[in-house]
Amino acid sequence: MGIGCASAQADKGNFAVGANVVYGSGIKNTGVGLRFQYTPINNVRAELGMNYFFQKDYVNMWDLNLNAEYLIGLFEHKLYLYPIVGLSYAQANADNKKLNKDFEHLLEEEIEIESDKAFGLNLGAGIEYRLTERVGVTLEYRHSIMKDIDQGVVGIGANYKFWLL
Repeated sequence: MGIGCASAQADKGNFAVGANVVYGSGIKNTGVGLRFQYTPINNVRAELGMNYFFQKDYVNMWDLNLNAEYLIGLFEHKLYLYPIVGLSYAQANADNKKLNKDFEHLLEEEIEIESDKAFGLNLGAGIEYRLTERVGVTLEYRHSIMKDIDQGVVGIGANYKFWLL
């Protein structure tokens, strides 16, 4: 078993889809995500992903991410480490109808919580372990640096890889 950088076996030309469970430190709640990955050149992967964070305290949140990852293969290309850098768009939405209904007996007038949206920068790192040639499991952390919606996101997921002709 050897340790070394990824070589030409690092998946040039593959496409993968994946799903993950996430936790957002800003909204302080869990969610689910989908991601689509493409490896245009050896060791470099582009990822488009979306996460939806479940409602907590009358607010839910979603984010859309476009990231680049540099794959570093270890242990005969079974384990990959990768830094993450990219762009993010996030939106937090308040459920004002539910809030006012739940507290109507205490309120003199309806209240309105504003929704927030922001663009930002993603920085992070991940680990992928290949269970088979096509199936991998991942553990990632990325921090989205944004005005008012800044948060860290931890994700655990799985990918299924396809090869393009």
